[in-house]
Amino acid sequence: MSKLVLPAEPVLNLSGKKIEETTGSVQGVNTHSGLLSTIHNIGVSIHRWSGRYSVLATIFVITLGYLFLLRTVMVVTYTSLDKVTIWQELQLLFVGLQYDVLVALCFVFPQLIHITFLSERRLKGRINHLLLDLTWIIAFLFLPFFCITEYVFFDEFQSRLNYIAFEYIVYPTEVCCNIWESYPLIELLALVVLCGISCWILLRKNFHAQVATSMPWQKRYGIFFSCLAAIAILWSSTSAESRQVSRDRIVNECSWNGLYSFVYYAWTCRFDFNKNYMTIADAEVKQRLRQQIVSDGDDLKQFSNNPVDRVIQTGQPEQDYNVVLILEESLGSDFIGALGDKRGLTPHFDALTKQGLLFDHFYATGNRTARALEAVMTSMPPIPTESILKRDHSEHVYTLANVLAGRDYERLFMTGGRGLFDGVRSFMRANGFNHFIEQSDFHDPIFANAWGVSDEDLFHKALTELDGLEKSGRPFFATILTVSNHRPYTYPEGRIPENEQTRENAVKYADWALGYFFREAQSHDFYQNTIFVVMGDHGARVSGSQLFPMSSYRVPVLLIQPEGKAAGTRCSTLACSLDIAPTIMGRLGSDYRSVFFGYDVLQADPRRGRAIMQHNHDVALLDSQNRMVVLGFGKSSAGFQLDRATHQLNQQKNPDQEMLHNAVAFFQAAFELYYSDRWYPDPQNSPQKDPGI
Repeated sequence: MSKLVLPAEPVLNLSGKKIEETTGSVQGVNTHSGLLSTIHNIGVSIHRWSGRYSVLATIFVITLGYLFLLRTVMVVTYTSLDKVTIWQELQLLFVGLQYDVLVALCFVFPQLIHITFLSERRLKGRINHLLLDLTWIIAFLFLPFFCITEYVFFDEFQSRLNYIAFEYIVYPTEVCCNIWESYPLIELLALVVLCGISCWILLRKNFHAQVATSMPWQKRYGIFFSCLAAIAILWSSTSAESRQVSRDRIVNECSWNGLYSFVYYAWTCRFDFNKNYMTIADAEVKQRLRQQIVSDGDDLKQFSNNPVDRVIQTGQPEQDYNVVLILEESLGSDFIGALGDKRGLTPHFDALTKQGLLFDHFYATGNRTARALEAVMTSMPPIPTESILKRDHSEHVYTLANVLAGRDYERLFMTGGRGLFDGVRSFMRANGFNHFIEQSDFHDPIFANAWGVSDEDLFHKALTELDGLEKSGRPFFATILTVSNHRPYTYPEGRIPENEQTRENAVKYADWALGYFFREAQSHDFYQNTIFVVMGDHGARVSGSQLFPMSSYRVPVLLIQPEGKAAGTRCSTLACSLDIAPTIMGRLGSDYRSVFFGYDVLQADPRRGRAIMQHNHDVALLDSQNRMVVLGFGKSSAGFQLDRATHQLNQQKNPDQEMLHNAVAFFQAAFELYYSDRWYPDPQNSPQKDPGI
């Protein structure tokens, strides 16, 4: 009897699926597992080979991650990607990676030294254990803190950390209070602590185990010197100029690194101009200065130490008017209704223009208050980076206050902030002012913030002080520096309808306070015999993609004269803050001794107008034909054509050589005259050896 042969039953796996159906899957899983196992084994091998240095490798990678994330956020938030080519984007990423790798290597280098040269016995010791824990905590807290700090700085200044950040460290009171009042500091610090402590908790146990790994000295020294060589190569091949990947300033700022830029600006804040910028022969400098500055009617002092030391003949009778100069914090032309703004932020300033003469083509020399003060007071071209208010040759500098002291004027400087900030008090007291009032002189102010008392407190006290000067029987020169139009944008309630902390509302309040001052001043005895100058010290912020952000430099200047002279008129001659002192002296008449580089705007030929400016390491000269030359660090130069309607700079193939040499003459002379203590009329004026410039 034959056996019945039945079809074989398919073998089922535990899930009920046919083995035949899952065979391919099993093979795939095995292959995948094998790949993962291989990768894992490679990782373990690398981990074992690197030993204690795997700790630094982990910190290095985390640092790169933070820096890459920060750059990505900046690029997405602040750049116009549609205006950047793919090649420029790739350059941005590549250059940025170079900076980040260099900074990350330097960041871990101190611990690299520590774990390379410390003996194994000491590395395993309790004290070293605690020291390493402290080091890692600081590192992991610093990275998110730095990224948040730099993002906030970039939002305000449209720049990586520069010399402004370096300068602010000197003034912790203003800076810390400003940050506290401007940002949700508790929440940000909580985020920093959360990120930092989390990394530390997750990694510290593994870190301690790896640090204790025994390694032969040959391997340790090999890794150490390899890292040192990498730093040396990156250091020599990377410079501040490497970030110039496009003509877009914001793109270039995003391409480099904030820690690198901070150290760079701190290191170069007081470098030698002649070694780092284009220069020309001393004889040519002197010739060009006299051609551009000295007028036909001036009495040039031929044997003076200063090549433009002269007596200026104004051609007007002497008028002993009082002078009140009001410098409005961050009041750029883009806020002014009379200059085209449609938001209605400055109704009081706009109304005042009907009583005076409005200059509508004025530029600030820099983007900081200290730059405005040095320019307005000394009429000296700005030396790159740091203002002379804090430099070490500023105890004998000729100012507008010195000129008026020679006419027996009282000289008062008032600020709502601290006189220590930016060296304002020491500079003004040393150079012509015999009265100085600052925040500590205000008792029970209505309102104060990080930067000082409110504008109305300042103007209220100014009225009292000016009354006192009027009673002295002598004419007076008073400079009033406001502070309210500044982050954190806080102000007293009830002055304007809005309460939000915004820049626009701070402008509205500053304008309200200005209107209050003039309403009150009209009933005081000094008013009818006083020249008032109201001007912005600089624009609100550095903005735009231009390598030299012109829209941030245009400022309003309003001149109100006794008896309503020139009321409701305008002057469109190109000028800058250097021209304030000569223009004021032109209204006071008679002759006066001068070493000023500026000119009386109301007497100047509009066809020869010019503006002198500084931005970080770059300095520039703009002429009335809208041509501009920029001198840069590393003896570089560039020429542009300014579109006044859009403030765009269109780069030219080559800068105009005549104009370029004129620009060099201005800045080279300013540097040399300042540092040789010759920014003062020579009292002897006797024949002597020619000092060159």
